Amino acid sequence: MTGHEHASPLPTAPGDPPAVLGAFLAGLAREGMPWTLLRPAASVASPEGDVDVLLAPDDLARAEALLAGLGYVLMPLPGPDVHAAAYDREAGRFVWVHLQGSLRLAGETFPASDVLADAVEEGTVVRPADDRLLWILLLRALVDTGRLPERHREAVAVLAGRWQGGPAPFVELARRRGIDPERAVRLAAAADWDGLLALSVHRAGPRPGHVRRLARGLRRLRSRRGISVAVIGPDGAGKSSLVESLERDLPLPTVVQYMGLTGGQMPRADALRVPGLVFGARVAILWVRYARGLRHTARGGIVVFERYTLDGYVPSGIPLGSAARLSRRLQRRACPLPDLVLLLDASGQTLHARSGEYDPDVLERWRAAFAELERRIPHLVTLDAERPAEEVRRDAESHVWRRYGDLRGRRAGEAP
Repeated sequence: MTGHEHASPLPTAPGDPPAVLGAFLAGLAREGMPWTLLRPAASVASPEGDVDVLLAPDDLARAEALLAGLGYVLMPLPGPDVHAAAYDREAGRFVWVHLQGSLRLAGETFPASDVLADAVEEGTVVRPADDRLLWILLLRALVDTGRLPERHREAVAVLAGRWQGGPAPFVELARRRGIDPERAVRLAAAADWDGLLALSVHRAGPRPGHVRRLARGLRRLRSRRGISVAVIGPDGAGKSSLVESLERDLPLPTVVQYMGLTGGQMPRADALRVPGLVFGARVAILWVRYARGLRHTARGGIVVFERYTLDGYVPSGIPLGSAARLSRRLQRRACPLPDLVLLLDASGQTLHARSGEYDPDVLERWRAAFAELERRIPHLVTLDAERPAEEVRRDAESHVWRRYGDLRGRRAGEAP
């Protein structure tokens, strides 16, 4: 970053980026690739949104290789930009990096060199000069998106208060888009966000036609692959809490699908009474559930199965007749295995203290039965659920992202 001027800091302290992001930014500097964020410096420490980084277009390929070498998963999104994501276990969060070789703003394109030429250091990162950063944020909000994220508002107000005019290309672009620059800056400096956003000229584009939607879907099926994850374990192991965390935190569209052998429509199947008919109805229910997850992963998303048919390897919590026991054994392999199985493991005493529903000895027998799955199931990871839920969550998210990277071959388009 040598050669950049130092900026007057914005009100929100930049903070330190997560280690995996800091390693990438340091690598850019080490390799002699000029760069700048396209957001306030504080965004590197925020878990919200992606990290937009502007580079010279000739440096994109080298920066992409640097990301891959640091363990980022390169995402198969269309266009010339590079998208990649990594999990930082120490920070307990995902980092999504978006590399751009030019600045696309309000329907126009600006050379990276213009923004890089007067970029400034703030803390340990580089950001655009004050006036450029102000108009990048304002034009994004008023033309491109129609919203200004809360995390950027304080910085926008300070930058607007410092504004003394320019840069001319951005100001003229605002005028061409029907925005009065002086009024927009005045409202921003006063933190009048309702008034500022009332100036927005953003309009959502038309929905694509059927043919375009079909073509887009086919491209996704060819270039994208999601991941299926099952969370299993005895009662009281913390499955529900972990599933909720994964649904909230994973960086791709994530759905939760219950896949246990009880609950949902299963009581209706059992009410049919005829053993063969009951079994057929149960398998049909399982496949409907599985198909919902398969459809989501085919679109590139993540499905988290709460429980799985693997519960059939563990004795039932209620007495079963011989036919029901046979049916339970058959159901455990009724559907294909997920890409990753997370087994939550804890002692019978701990499980009893948490759930209070079953005797510790019964829970210990279930725990032993689940432990036997390690020999049977590939891509099963046992997580020590005696630990605090936060530690379990970080381990689980790390394993999910590592497996996703393996399936994608780390580099978009490579065979796993």
